[in-house]
This record gives sequence, C-alpha cells and structure tokens, in this order.
Amino acid sequence: MTSRGSRWTFLAATLVGLAMLLALPRWAALVVRDGIATRSAAERAAYASGGSPWSWRFREPDDIVAGRVFGQGVLESRDDGLVVRAVDGSPFQIGLPLTRPTDLGRLDTLVLGARASAVGAYGVSVRETLEGPLIKAPLGVLTPDRLAAPERLSELAWTDALGHAAVSPMRAAMLRIDVTLPAGATLVLDHAELRPPSGAIEPPTDALPAGLSAEGLLAWRDNLRAADPLVTFGNASPSPTQPPWRAWLPSAAYLLLLVVVALATLRNRRPDAAKPVPTTGLFGLGPRLRDVLHASLVVAGPVWFIASLDFGARVAPERVALFAGGVGYAIFLALSRRLPPWGWLARGNASAWPFAAVAVALGLALFAGHKPGWPSFGHLAAYVAWATFQQWLLLAVVGGLLARALSRPWAVLLTAFAFALLHTPNGLLMQLCFVAELGWAWWYLHHRSLLPVAVAHAASAVVLQAGLAGGLLRSLEVSARFLT
Repeated sequence: MTSRGSRWTFLAATLVGLAMLLALPRWAALVVRDGIATRSAAERAAYASGGSPWSWRFREPDDIVAGRVFGQGVLESRDDGLVVRAVDGSPFQIGLPLTRPTDLGRLDTLVLGARASAVGAYGVSVRETLEGPLIKAPLGVLTPDRLAAPERLSELAWTDALGHAAVSPMRAAMLRIDVTLPAGATLVLDHAELRPPSGAIEPPTDALPAGLSAEGLLAWRDNLRAADPLVTFGNASPSPTQPPWRAWLPSAAYLLLLVVVALATLRNRRPDAAKPVPTTGLFGLGPRLRDVLHASLVVAGPVWFIASLDFGARVAPERVALFAGGVGYAIFLALSRRLPPWGWLARGNASAWPFAAVAVALGLALFAGHKPGWPSFGHLAAYVAWATFQQWLLLAVVGGLLARALSRPWAVLLTAFAFALLHTPNGLLMQLCFVAELGWAWWYLHHRSLLPVAVAHAASAVVLQAGLAGGLLRSLEVSARFLT
C-alpha cells in the first residue's frame, strides 16, 4: 500500500474508532434497558403466580451465602438438595442470598422446602439493613414432617440481641435460617421462597426513562427499589416457557458451524505460520477471508455469551457452551498451527510501553477515585492469569488473524472493539477497555509479545477496582453480574 493509501486507511480507521467509542455506551444502555425490562417481566410473572423473585434452589455450596454454613455444620452437594450435617449439636446458620433488600411486610410467608433426619430447633435471623441490629424469632422445635409448613414471619415472636421484644421486621437485607440438630443429623435443603400471604399480588410498575446511560439506568432503578423493593419496570411480557432442547438450538448451531469449519480446515493444506497460502480451499475463500472467518468464529461465542446477559449467578449449560466453543476453536487453531507466531517477552525496553495504561489508571484513581481498597496477593495472581488468557484470545488469536488479513489499523480497531464487547454492558468500562486495547493491540502487533500486555491489563484492572469501583465506575462486573 502506498503512503497516501496508508494515510487514508489510518484516517478512516480513526473516524470509525471514534464512532465506535461513542456507540459503546449507547449499546450498553440498550442492553441494560432490555435486561431490566426482561427481569421485571419475570418478577411480575412470579408475583402473579403467588410467588416472588426471592426464591432459592439449593444444590451447590454457592447457592447459600458465603458458600458455607455459619457454625458447626458440614456441607455436601447432592442431586436432591444441599445437605448440611450437624457436627456437634451446636446451633448453625444458613444464609439465604439476597441480591437486594426484600419487603417482609408484603412477602411475610417463608416456605422452606427441606427435610431432616431428626427433630430440630429452628429459627429466623434478620437484619433490616446490613449495618442494622440483628433480630431473631424462633420457629420452634419441628419434626421432619413439619419443615415444609409455611411460616408467617409477621406472627413470630421477634427479639433483639438482648432478648427484648422487637417489632416484626418490614425489610430484610440479611436473612438466615437458624438450625440446631443432634450431632450427626442431616438437613437436606431443596428450595426456599418468600411469598405473599394471600396469593397473587400486583407490584407497582414504572416506565423506564429515556436518555440515561447504563450506569444511570441502574442508579435510577436502585433508587426506586430503595423506596419500594417490589417495584418493577417497563412493560415487557415474560418469555414463554420452552422445552430444554429448544434452548440448546442457538448454541448447537454455533457449535455445529465450528465443527464443520474445523473439519474443512483440517482437510485444507496447512498455511505457513506467517503467510497464508495464496489459494482458495476453505469453502472457496481466499486466505484473507479465511483468517477473518476464523477470527469471527473465535470471538462470536464469548461475545454472544456476555452480551446476552447469560453470565450471572446461575449459568445455563447451553450458554456456557457458547463461551467454551469459541475458546475451544481458538485452541484448535493454535494446536493445528493456524496462528501467526507470538512470544512472551519483547526485546530491550519495549516491554515498558504497555504499562502506560497503568499510569493512566493511577491518574484516574488519584483525581476521580476514592480511598483505595487493595486486593490480596492471591487475587492479583489470579487476575494476572485471567488477563493472560483474555489477551491470548484477543491478541494472539483474534488480533493475529486479523492482522494477517487486514491492514494494521483495521486489525487493531476490530480487536479493540471485540475486547470492549466482552465487557458488555458496563458502559464506561467498555470505553476504557476499548481505548486501552487500541494501544495494547498496536504495540502487540509490532512486537508479538503477550506477557507485558497481560501484566499491564491485570495491573490496570486492579487499580480501577481498588480506586474507582463503587464510584466513577459502578463495578468491574460484566454481563448479568453488572445488573445486580
């Protein structure tokens, strides 16, 4: 390409990049808006059936608060429920996860789907706010056949920490089940739910405002929930119940496409690691289009998984298959030597350049952040490993393939855009990731060195988490986790 053509290419890529930077928060707001409306529709359906969104199903330790019992109890996972074995006969507590405070005035019936191997003493502990005083109420000494009986919380005898009579709580920011069983006895938890006392109720509904960012929508939602925990938003209808096989159709189609393209790739002559063979063989595609196809297939599954808000507290296996399929296809390309060469370290002092992003993150935390809360060394080490994986997928695989097929400005731009989309719908974080990856991808494609970028990525994220999360940044979470 002539120098004049290179300048025009760079200018066009710059203009498209600016448009992408401005479009990312709008995309994030659309995803968040749809996510709020969809969840609200499901909540209204739960209320209409006599239930509520505060419903739990217990199978794994992570299904309860902190993934453990508070006190002397041992957890065991089973297909029919979460088993708690009493160690020495002393009391223990089981925390029910509350992603937000609940209204115990209108949802004052606790249904505990459980069975025990012996007679035990049960109770409920509540904090109306996380900083508020703890109040308790006994459910009594219950035989195994009495555990499933609904309990009206408003009719219990509540006391404070000193044993004085207390008013029945109207809210709950913390909710625990108190249990005392003989040593060796077991309690099997299947499900629990807070329900209205008189069947179906109709919660208040507010229209979603226009023009707010993703962060603004969530802040607006949280303010209304603080006033009324049962409020819902938008006018979306609940999704119809589908058979399990239909939920697998999109994932199955994507995985089938990966398998078909992988088999066709294996039948095609292996390209040189640095330069593709100037022939058509894979579905009649030339080498450039072939590399674009490979890069697109790698990134499509993970982006689909994240952007469709499937990464939450519970993840459906058919959605995990989307993420795993893209990663698996990237590993296939690496093992079959279809990727351009790359290394870990650059020569000389070049490895310092990716750390400019850390300096920018420190500046943001210093001038727009709060008092930092630094993570442990173990957390940092884990994030270095996670960042290394992300940058291998984006730079060594996607970026490397795109750089072999397109001019460098377009390869850098598309790689950065894919990295930003993997952080949907965290609007401001998406913009920060886009800008950072523009620099990292440009540097990487010059030096083909992964480790400096991975460490700079991890260090920047730790700084943002410590100094900006909960302030300028709502959080560093992505997908459905960002909405909580």
